Amino acid sequence: MSQRQRNRVKHIDTLLGPEEVRNLLSRLCIRYGFCLPPTEIEKLAASPPTDIDKFTEAALAAEGYGFTKSDQLCVQARELVAQAFVDHRSKNAD
Repeated sequence: MSQRQRNRVKHIDTLLGPEEVRNLLSRLCIRYGFCLPPTEIEKLAASPPTDIDKFTEAALAAEGYGFTKSDQLCVQARELVAQAFVDHRSKNAD
Protein backbone atom coordinates (compact mmCIF):
# COMPACT_ATOMS: atom_id res chain seq x y z
CA MET A 1 0.00 0.00 0.00
CA SER A 2 1.45 3.35 -1.02
CA GLN A 3 1.77 6.37 1.28
CA ARG A 4 -1.09 8.05 -0.57
CA GLN A 5 -3.32 5.01 -0.10
CA ARG A 6 -2.38 4.84 3.59
CA ASN A 7 -3.39 8.46 4.07
CA ARG A 8 -6.68 7.87 2.27
CA VAL A 9 -7.64 4.86 4.42
CA LYS A 10 -6.59 6.58 7.61
CA HIS A 11 -10.14 7.73 8.29
CA ILE A 12 -12.15 4.64 7.40
CA ASP A 13 -14.58 3.84 10.16
CA THR A 14 -16.37 0.55 9.62
CA LEU A 15 -17.61 -2.47 11.52
CA LEU A 16 -16.11 -5.76 10.41
CA GLY A 17 -18.26 -8.84 10.81
CA PRO A 18 -17.21 -11.58 13.25
CA GLU A 19 -15.94 -13.88 10.49
CA GLU A 20 -14.01 -11.01 8.88
CA VAL A 21 -12.38 -10.31 12.24
CA ARG A 22 -11.42 -13.97 12.70
CA ASN A 23 -9.97 -14.10 9.18
CA LEU A 24 -8.03 -10.88 9.71
CA LEU A 25 -6.62 -12.10 13.02
CA SER A 26 -5.63 -15.36 11.35
CA ARG A 27 -3.72 -13.42 8.68
CA LEU A 28 -2.02 -11.30 11.36
CA CYS A 29 -0.94 -14.53 13.04
CA ILE A 30 0.33 -16.21 9.87
CA ARG A 31 2.12 -13.19 8.41
CA TYR A 32 3.45 -11.40 11.48
CA GLY A 33 3.22 -13.81 14.40
CA PHE A 34 0.51 -11.93 16.30
CA CYS A 35 -1.40 -15.03 17.37
CA LEU A 36 -4.11 -14.31 19.90
CA PRO A 37 -5.59 -16.83 22.31
CA PRO A 38 -9.06 -18.05 21.29
CA THR A 39 -10.77 -16.03 24.05
CA GLU A 40 -9.17 -12.80 22.78
CA ILE A 41 -10.13 -13.64 19.20
CA GLU A 42 -13.75 -14.09 20.24
CA LYS A 43 -13.73 -10.85 22.27
CA LEU A 44 -12.56 -8.91 19.22
CA ALA A 45 -14.96 -10.77 16.92
CA ALA A 46 -17.88 -9.91 19.21
CA SER A 47 -16.97 -6.24 19.61
CA PRO A 48 -14.33 -5.10 17.12
CA PRO A 49 -12.99 -1.55 17.11
CA THR A 50 -14.32 0.33 14.08
CA ASP A 51 -11.16 2.36 13.47
CA ILE A 52 -8.05 0.99 11.75
CA ASP A 53 -5.56 2.21 14.36
CA LYS A 54 -7.74 1.17 17.29
CA PHE A 55 -8.29 -2.28 15.80
CA THR A 56 -4.55 -2.71 15.21
CA GLU A 57 -3.73 -1.51 18.71
CA ALA A 58 -6.33 -3.83 20.27
CA ALA A 59 -5.08 -6.87 18.34
CA LEU A 60 -1.45 -6.20 19.19
CA ALA A 61 -2.25 -5.42 22.84
CA ALA A 62 -4.16 -8.70 23.13
CA GLU A 63 -0.97 -10.41 21.98
CA GLY A 64 1.04 -8.44 24.55
CA TYR A 65 2.76 -6.26 21.94
CA GLY A 66 2.71 -2.49 22.22
CA PHE A 67 1.63 -0.56 19.13
CA THR A 68 4.19 2.00 18.02
CA LYS A 69 3.91 3.86 14.72
CA SER A 70 7.71 3.79 14.37
CA ASP A 71 7.89 -0.02 14.68
CA GLN A 72 8.00 -1.53 11.18
CA LEU A 73 6.16 -4.66 12.33
CA CYS A 74 3.34 -2.49 13.68
CA VAL A 75 3.23 -0.53 10.42
CA GLN A 76 2.95 -3.75 8.43
CA ALA A 77 0.24 -5.10 10.74
CA ARG A 78 -1.67 -1.82 10.39
CA GLU A 79 -1.46 -2.04 6.60
CA LEU A 80 -2.99 -5.52 6.72
CA VAL A 81 -5.79 -4.23 8.96
CA ALA A 82 -6.32 -1.21 6.68
CA GLN A 83 -6.62 -3.49 3.66
CA ALA A 84 -9.28 -5.56 5.46
CA PHE A 85 -11.22 -2.36 6.19
CA VAL A 86 -10.93 -1.25 2.55
CA ASP A 87 -12.03 -4.69 1.33
CA HIS A 88 -15.02 -4.68 3.70
CA ARG A 89 -16.06 -1.23 2.56
CA SER A 90 -15.73 -2.21 -1.11
CA LYS A 91 -17.82 -5.36 -0.59
CA ASN A 92 -20.54 -3.49 1.25
CA ALA A 93 -20.68 -0.37 -0.91
CA ASP A 94 -23.44 -1.79 -3.09
